[in-house]
Amino acid sequence: MEKDIAKIVISEGQIRNRLIELSKTLIHDYKDKEWTIIAILNGSLVFLADLIRLIPFPLRLDTIDAATYGESTFPQGETKVIRQFKIDIEEKHVLVVDDIVDTGSTLSRVLEDIKKYNPMTLKSCVLLNRVSRRRYSVRPEYCAFDIGDDYVVGYGLDYNNKYRNLPFIAVLKDECYRR
Repeated sequence: MEKDIAKIVISEGQIRNRLIELSKTLIHDYKDKEWTIIAILNGSLVFLADLIRLIPFPLRLDTIDAATYGESTFPQGETKVIRQFKIDIEEKHVLVVDDIVDTGSTLSRVLEDIKKYNPMTLKSCVLLNRVSRRRYSVRPEYCAFDIGDDYVVGYGLDYNNKYRNLPFIAVLKDECYRR
């Protein structure tokens, strides 16, 4: 896989250090609250796993499966919610965790769906925030990194369901997108 990398955008060390900072903020904001995390699959899995291991108190966890990209480097139409979460979130503090907010389609759709279940609070946390392509009015309350326009992979993010297992965030060589 490493031969496919054009450049590393965010190193493994940078990710680790930022997650420690981010977890301290979350610990402060959610201490002594009944807290539920709903993660958007599949891209958020690596971020989610590393982040929740830094939280020293109980939390509830569920996932939702939503798709917007398909096999493209650009979002493809409307977000499809493939699997909904199952736990009761009424009057609970809910944090939605995702890998990247790009156009805002996925996060906007998921947040709107979750609001129907009457959470006490509803916030979002993303690994990457790309504002240059935003089409929906959504802004995550917690963000690890802001990024530019490059299509990135690694640390849970994929291209054609590959490269999720890279320990850093990178841009692929152009020829990788033509395979």
